[in-house]
This record gives sequence, structure tokens and C-alpha cells, in this order.
Amino acid sequence: MAILHPMPNSSFEPIASFQGHKSAIYALCIDGEAGHFLSGGGEGIVVRWHVDRPEHGEALVNVGEALYSLCVLPDLDLLLIGTSTGRLLVIDRRTRTEVQAIEAHAKGIFRIVRSDARTVACAGGDGSLSTWKLDPDRNKPLTQLRRIPLCDEKLRDIVVSEDGERLVVACGDAALRELDLPSMNERQRFDGHAKGANCVAFHPTKPVLISGGKDGQVKVWRTDGSCMHEFAAHKGSVYATRIDPDRTVLGQHWPRCPSEDLGCEQLGTRSSFDT
Repeated sequence: MAILHPMPNSSFEPIASFQGHKSAIYALCIDGEAGHFLSGGGEGIVVRWHVDRPEHGEALVNVGEALYSLCVLPDLDLLLIGTSTGRLLVIDRRTRTEVQAIEAHAKGIFRIVRSDARTVACAGGDGSLSTWKLDPDRNKPLTQLRRIPLCDEKLRDIVVSEDGERLVVACGDAALRELDLPSMNERQRFDGHAKGANCVAFHPTKPVLISGGKDGQVKVWRTDGSCMHEFAAHKGSVYATRIDPDRTVLGQHWPRCPSEDLGCEQLGTRSSFDT
């Protein structure tokens, strides 16, 4: 795992390498405290890092199985973990203990997002989207609201618009599905990837969506569902799309590092394009 610094020619160079995991890394997320982030993967350990101290990773919790997704709720001092078997775990950050374990999905949970201040949504490998109410009870902070079957394939990603009115899911049947919030009614579909859709992101300043798929394509969509631009990003699958902080570069990459040596060369092929 590496931190990459954007260069003037839209390329990236590594500035730090974080070593400590003994298995593939599947999940990264920003921690609630400035300068910190979390990582987790195949060995089931969540590690906390500071961006300026890559040699000092701090193990927070071991869930005993591979984990696919992480979601920090800093205002509640909670950490949500989605595992490879579909369990949704709630960790109390104050005590570093598990306070709730839910058999949420029949297969792995690939993404956990906060859809609003009191609601969490999970993308399941069983093709369903689950939503959960955040309760004040620290011994049982999650209560299921709905389970919404979307397709027969894996749901890989969820993104919520900045205005909190739209939620888009990347689905394994090759579609992006846009749902209204808070009703969760399907508004429209974005069809175009030849294989499954793996990831989706809202552009921070433009009314467009950016998606990546198993076909190696990156597509840029208008809000009416029409595709305005597409290009071949990789020979293999695209698993993540992100806009860099200065909003000038779109990056795509493979999501995992296959060993405990977390150097940037092991993050897989990474491409960048002007936006």
C-alpha cells in the first residue's frame, strides 16, 4: 500500500509505503482523526496508520475472517466492518470491542456507506442492498430497515450524491442503478458496461457519474442516463474510480495488494486521466 503524489504530467510517484499486513488488502478508509486512515484485508485485521508515520501501523481489531469493507462513524465512535461471509460487525472505537454482529448478507459485503446522518447502506455479494437505522443504544446501534434485491449478481459499490438526494449502486449485471433517497425507489438505470459494473463516483463539480467495470472500461454518464464519454482504462477489470483532491485527475486502479509488502508496485496497474 502506498501514498502517491500527483505530478504535473498527471502521473504519480510514491511518497510513502505502509507495511504490516500479511494478506491481500481489500479495504481502505479515512479515519475520523486528521492524518489517519484504516486498512483491512484477508487476514481480518484492521490497522490504523498515520500518513507521516508509515512504519507505525496500529492493529485495532481482528475479526477472524477476511474483511471487504470499512466505514468509520466518527461522531458515534463506531467502526462498521463488512466481512467476506456477509457479516456486518460494529466495533466500539472507545473500547475496541465488538458490540454487534449481524448476519446481514448471504455473501460478502463489498461497500458500506452512510446514506444520511441516521442511516447506513450495504452492498451485498448476494445482489441485495440492505439499509440500517443508527440507534443511540451503543449495545445495539444498528436496526435493519430494508433489504432490496437489485440483481442476481454482486453489488460492488455505492455512492451518495453531495446533496443527499441520490444513491447509485454498481451492480454485477453490468448496470448502475440510481435510487431516490430516502424512499429507495429506483429512478433510472445506466446500462453500458459489457460485463459487471464494479465502481462508481460522482464528479465533485460536474453533473456526471464516472464508473468502471469488468470490461476494463471507464464511462462518464450524464444525469439523464446517457453515456457522454468512454475509454479503455485497463486490459482487466477496473475496481475503483476516484477524483484527486485538486479535481483535475481521474484515477483508476486494481483494489488490492497481494502480500504483506505494501509497496506501490503491488497495487496493480494504475492510470490517470485529465477530467
